[in-house]
Amino acid sequence: REPASDAPVAANEAPRRHWQAREGPLPAHRHPGTREAVLSSSIMASKPMNYDTFSRRDKLYQQKVRSLSPDQKKRDGSPSQKKFPSLYPQNSAKVLELTQTDMKHETQSIHHRLNEFVSTAICGNDILSSLLFVSALTAVEAGIYAPIAQIMVVFTLWLYKGIYCEVLSALPMNGGCFNVLLHTTSKGTATIAACFSILSYVATCVCSGTSAVYYLHELFPSVDVIYFTVGLLTFFAILNLMGISESGMVALIIFSVHTLTLLLLVIFSIGHVIDHGFEVLVNNWNGYAPEPLTPDGTPGFVQRGLWPSIFYGYGTAMLGVSGFESSSQFIEEQDEGVFPKTLNNMWLSIAFFNPLIMVLALCVFPLPVIATTHKSVLLSAMGREVAGEWLHFVVSIDAFLVLAGAVLTAFVGVTGLVRRLALERCMPEWLLTTNSCRHTNHYIILGFLAICVSMFLILNAQVEALSEMYSVCFLSLLLMFAAGHMMMKIKRSQLPRETIAPWWSVVLASFLVVLAFVAVVRKNPGVVAVFALYFSITCVLAGAMFFRMSILKLLLRGARYLLKKCRRRPSRRYISTDTLSDIDREALEGRGTCVERLNAQIKTWIRSANTAPVVFFTKKGSVVAMNKAVLYIRQNEDTNFIKMVHFAGVYDVNMEKKRSMERDVHFLDRLYPKHCIDLVFVNDEFNRGAVERLATFLDIPVNRMFIGCPSKSFKKNVASLGGVRVITH
Repeated sequence: REPASDAPVAANEAPRRHWQAREGPLPAHRHPGTREAVLSSSIMASKPMNYDTFSRRDKLYQQKVRSLSPDQKKRDGSPSQKKFPSLYPQNSAKVLELTQTDMKHETQSIHHRLNEFVSTAICGNDILSSLLFVSALTAVEAGIYAPIAQIMVVFTLWLYKGIYCEVLSALPMNGGCFNVLLHTTSKGTATIAACFSILSYVATCVCSGTSAVYYLHELFPSVDVIYFTVGLLTFFAILNLMGISESGMVALIIFSVHTLTLLLLVIFSIGHVIDHGFEVLVNNWNGYAPEPLTPDGTPGFVQRGLWPSIFYGYGTAMLGVSGFESSSQFIEEQDEGVFPKTLNNMWLSIAFFNPLIMVLALCVFPLPVIATTHKSVLLSAMGREVAGEWLHFVVSIDAFLVLAGAVLTAFVGVTGLVRRLALERCMPEWLLTTNSCRHTNHYIILGFLAICVSMFLILNAQVEALSEMYSVCFLSLLLMFAAGHMMMKIKRSQLPRETIAPWWSVVLASFLVVLAFVAVVRKNPGVVAVFALYFSITCVLAGAMFFRMSILKLLLRGARYLLKKCRRRPSRRYISTDTLSDIDREALEGRGTCVERLNAQIKTWIRSANTAPVVFFTKKGSVVAMNKAVLYIRQNEDTNFIKMVHFAGVYDVNMEKKRSMERDVHFLDRLYPKHCIDLVFVNDEFNRGAVERLATFLDIPVNRMFIGCPSKSFKKNVASLGGVRVITH
């Protein structure tokens, strides 16, 4: 086929060569980045949806190409554009008319989707495993008022259940908070939310791994907590390097065993209370400590007042629902209608177990004992007290397995999330590099392991400090999700949705999360410093990608300055026009000086980043909507090539509308001289199959295709288009 312009076609080969260097020879049935770009941080190892089912060599469309303007376009742009003309488009924009051929095609989809029980098990393991280390911490902070703090958490979760249902019914795509903010705000804001998600995975991994080893230490006192925790994290990193990920059936078995174990603990605890009465609960209420339990002879626990106890206890208890957001990470792998049921099942489990176990713990142990002796292994100690050693052993083994499974979930989840960020150009693309043995992303896995181990050593294996770090990450994520929901109500109000959460519930949920956040930070201000350290590390990686063009251009100016000072002075044409001269080619081949090689390499990096085109689908050809799309692309995407695509339908021959669009696109092309804006007419119906065909024909991944907010007359949701991003309203 005839290319739309010389520069974009040359650029499309760069990611192809990069893919071949990373994965080997490129199969004929796919092109780089399409399938992975639409997948999010799914914690499942199920088969993903394939959005690329056509070969580039297939003649999916018959193409007619002509210039948008009869004369070559003059580029009278900014001073930097005049100084570095080879880094910007030089050719005139094109008009492409594509007509679908009679070639048959098939769209592949997920062969097996997750049902309600498996989806609930995956999320339930996360959310119920938090109960194993949060119960004692809540009792220490809230004292006798701990059940009230747990009831407040249940109410907050009920508010967020409505928020998640509305957001994910309008945007049922993987990615959770990152996906919501990506479709409602800027790419930078969504990346910040992704950084919170990464830190949440780090805190999940460290906190769950530490608690798992503490429960193992309860059975085998010779186990060293620090060495075994580092060994456990390393073990699961090796499993991920080998390509072993989580299984839905295994998650269902673990969830069933864990739920049965908690039910046994509840039943025997109720029997213990019936036999021994409420004497311990009454003593806890009256603040009676049987004996001093600290080395200096002071009581092991001091009860705060009513409101301070509820305030700090609520902030700590919110950690017990971490994992509630995990269902939104793999909604595309769930059956239709399963997601709301999954949220409801998780809420019911939390509403039943968390307050009830908290009350039973206060009936079994005095608060000083919980605060000093059983702070890390409360549930296993309850099992020994109410039923004997056999239940103590069962609870400890169950806790170790569930918490260890949460570590594996964290590794799988963060790998998927960072891959998504790298494909969206929010993280460095070298993170996508895979090893030749198992084809896993070793840079992501090993980097995540290093961050987890360093955090564990800095906080010195203290479950309380680790849980506070976890709370800051989790609460920040919930707050940003609520903010994304508000933005969706304002900017994406036309998106069809099944349920609507009232404004008062969104505001109240946000206020409660802010209250919990303030409680955690006020209790231990030092956790903010640790959080800021790791958050800055992730933001530096993301910021390097957002400001890479400015950094590269600054380096290019420095290289040009050094070239003028070198002994081998380049020609006047080389300095003034900045073309890819013989000196550049010699430098790229290694025959030039160090400065010349640096200069040529920087130019190559800039061209590679700027020449990957993007697509904007316009329904009515509104110049206002197209201008807003260009402004969004200029602010969020590193590219100089934009294709405005209009699906004219199979029998649409409205020539006046086409001429009007040509005039408007030509105007935009002249208005933004640094960008080459092409116009593409597709004589086809606008649906998922047509988007896939166009993505294959133009060799542009679906995640780099954008659309304005659909009107209420749009029959399907945005996810039905296969990963197209909503960018305007």
